[in-house]
Amino acid sequence: MNKTDLAKAVTSFVVGSATATVVRQIIQNNTDPEKVVDKAAVIIGSYVLGCIAADASKKWTDTKIDEVVAQWMKWKSKDQLTVV
Repeated sequence: MNKTDLAKAVTSFVVGSATATVVRQIIQNNTDPEKVVDKAAVIIGSYVLGCIAADASKKWTDTKIDEVVAQWMKWKSKDQLTVV
């Protein structure tokens, strides 16, 4: 595992966990289920939507990390060309 993969893994975990938690809390705070079936639906639905949001945030952060690494490599190669 190289540094980029490690950065992606850590960032994805943090961002994904935070995103899933926020989505889950929004749903739970804005619903008032009365029946057991409704409570189960809220729990399951909030979990699924949290996972979907976490997956989307992981893809987004991976893309941003790749862009940063590509730009860094571009700058690094320019520095090597200008050194005399």
